[in-house]
Amino acid sequence: MRSLPIKRAHEIAPDSIPILSRYLGLLISAKQFREARTVLQEAVTRDPRNAAFKVDLIRVEAEIDGLDAALAKAHALAKDDPENNVYDLVSAELYQKAGRPQDAVKMLETAVDARPSDDGLTIALSRLYTRAGDQTKAETVLTRRLTADPKSFSVRAALARLYLAAGRTGDAKRNYDELLSQRPTEVAALLGLAEIAVAQKRWPEATDYITRARTAAPNDPAPGLLLVTMYGLQQDWKHATSAATELVAQFPSNVDVLDAQGRVQTGAGYTESALSTYRRAHELAPTSRPILARYLGLLKTAKKFPEERTVLQAAFDRDPQNAALKGDLIRVEAEIGGLQAGLAKARSFANDDPGNSLYDVVSAELYENVGRKPEAIALADQIAATHPSDDNLTLALFRLYTRADDQAKAEGVLNARLKDDPKDVAIRSVLADFYLEQKNYDLAIAEYTRLVAENPTNPAALNNLAWLYQRQEDLPRARQFAERAFAAAPATAQIDDTLGWILVDQGEADKAMAYLTAANSAAPHNPDIQYHLAVALQRVGRPADAQAMLETLLGSGVSFANKTDAEKLLQDLKRG
Repeated sequence: MRSLPIKRAHEIAPDSIPILSRYLGLLISAKQFREARTVLQEAVTRDPRNAAFKVDLIRVEAEIDGLDAALAKAHALAKDDPENNVYDLVSAELYQKAGRPQDAVKMLETAVDARPSDDGLTIALSRLYTRAGDQTKAETVLTRRLTADPKSFSVRAALARLYLAAGRTGDAKRNYDELLSQRPTEVAALLGLAEIAVAQKRWPEATDYITRARTAAPNDPAPGLLLVTMYGLQQDWKHATSAATELVAQFPSNVDVLDAQGRVQTGAGYTESALSTYRRAHELAPTSRPILARYLGLLKTAKKFPEERTVLQAAFDRDPQNAALKGDLIRVEAEIGGLQAGLAKARSFANDDPGNSLYDVVSAELYENVGRKPEAIALADQIAATHPSDDNLTLALFRLYTRADDQAKAEGVLNARLKDDPKDVAIRSVLADFYLEQKNYDLAIAEYTRLVAENPTNPAALNNLAWLYQRQEDLPRARQFAERAFAAAPATAQIDDTLGWILVDQGEADKAMAYLTAANSAAPHNPDIQYHLAVALQRVGRPADAQAMLETLLGSGVSFANKTDAEKLLQDLKRG
């Protein structure tokens, strides 16, 4: 097992924090939570004042015995350390992870009431309100704290960040300027102002702020990362490459820095260099899914299939229940050894995991990939006939017909399954989405309505019904469904956006702002949401903020449904 060498190192040097962190990381990634708990308990015994160890112990307790046991552990540890806010913070985190965001909010509200001068609790509560889509409360809890203590740097920085995410660049800039007036080397303010300048394409000004931030915090990679990002936005790969190389030289083991360098190398077309960078990043963070995905993507693009197989196998060894990794291992085997090798790998997995349709689904995909589509369909059809209640096989056959551009058969597969089981929510959801994609809006409404009848709190179906009725200009009904979707899933960007955009359509842009800013915070790179927020900003009398958002959006070159409308609005704003 890979943790054995590091385990021995920990036994030799139990007080080494880097070794302990690495050891715990391996144990947790391998889901060996009981051993991790033992190691952490020993660490707490050696260093009873180390709150970070206690927080990790609470998290591990949740993995072993569940939420209630972890909360009890946090409560017990807090008794011996009553002034430390980490126990409230980790408890809120666990509520969130367990899908109980309202309990997380209530707990932090109680904690803030008890300790109103605790900036960490105040900021955490504001972030919870933001995730719940309540921008007003998120702002209020911060401004209330600043009223009591106008010189609270961390709270003012959080407020400025909140405004920046909401598209209120003017308010954000005023708060960042206030921070700098009190502390000219405040890095959070310098970087915030740099971000605003980058968004507005004021490159020299952005560079100045970044340079000042790097001078103020030479050991912080954040300013350098923003510099790399700025050059990347300009597609100035020469300077981006130089800045990234310099940053990696200073922070050679920082995964975020390596990721930035890898992205620049990919953008500049230096595939081999990017591969080398992501190989190093993956060695440092083998459990990071984003790094693994980018590394594997580059290996696939470069057709380095043997290395891809090695990396996938190592990931599979760490997480042997991961079905996606099994599917990718089958696919890469086919790339290396051909169709028959891939099919043999699928059979090997199937022998160890009988009854799992994944291997038949991927096998059909392999036939399709080599141009043997009739055999792919025949295999999926044959297996689906022997397992008629297997949704995975039904969906695989549906997708095969869809890719073959046989929409009638694709639809027929789903309807046949629903005839046998009308309450199959997964299949009906795909059928409803299929009708939506085909622009058969009446049938889409009918299917989503059936889904809502079966489950009145189905957020996706409610949201799509809202969108469909808005498209039909039935705004009262659209709003009703959007509000129900929001109640079912209050921290979902797409739902916030749908409700906010309907409110804009109804002439209630002031109410829409809370939802659209929350949506933009949760999905900051979604162009449709940015356009909707810009329209709302313009309609509530904030044309400068609307113009800044549209300039950034349209300057990115990204395509989106309302691009023509966005360009027209920007021209109108420029004319005043």
